Amino acid sequence: MKKIVCLLSTALCFGTLTGMVKADTLKYVNSSSDIGPYHMQLNGENVGLFCLDDFRDITVGESWQVDVVSGDQFYTTNTHSTNFKYEEEAYIYSKLGDKDSHGHTYTNTDVQEALWSIFDHNADTNKWAEDLVSKAGDFHYTTSFLDDYSFYLPTSWPHGFGQPQDMIGDAPDPSQPPTAPAPEPSTLLLLGTGLMGAAGAVRRKVAVRISNR
Repeated sequence: MKKIVCLLSTALCFGTLTGMVKADTLKYVNSSSDIGPYHMQLNGENVGLFCLDDFRDITVGESWQVDVVSGDQFYTTNTHSTNFKYEEEAYIYSKLGDKDSHGHTYTNTDVQEALWSIFDHNADTNKWAEDLVSKAGDFHYTTSFLDDYSFYLPTSWPHGFGQPQDMIGDAPDPSQPPTAPAPEPSTLLLLGTGLMGAAGAVRRKVAVRISNR
């Protein structure tokens, strides 16, 4: 058993997680927009993830240590617990690309805004994101459902610019070979333009402005 302390926006501790976890290196490579999925690398292997915390910024090239935790480690029936919020995040993420009863396909924007709103009830959300949040609160969770998803939880918050993100993605498929990492951009390309911070930052407030245009 390993105890993991996660500092959320209100410095909540979500408790003790059972099962195997390990520290890995997660790096933000780039993104085609200011919402997920973000192009990340886990120990050098490509992975697409959504972020869960709209209070933090990360920039291209930034990396941090994470514990990769299977979603079933958050299983709970206590709907007032922090673990339940992670269950809701798993449900919301699972609906990406699905259609609702009215024929609407849940988009990246719908899912990202809903994910942000779980830990930030004041987050701006469109009606489809609100629908996802409502359904997540009523969903009947099981460990077999939750173990299809993995959470990438920072092991610490370093001092200085930026703060690492909680992320969510599909659980690794052991039958599939790892994805080859993309070539790294040169240092001159990253540092020469001066635009990396503006274009590469994952900023929820920017994403909201863009999505509402």
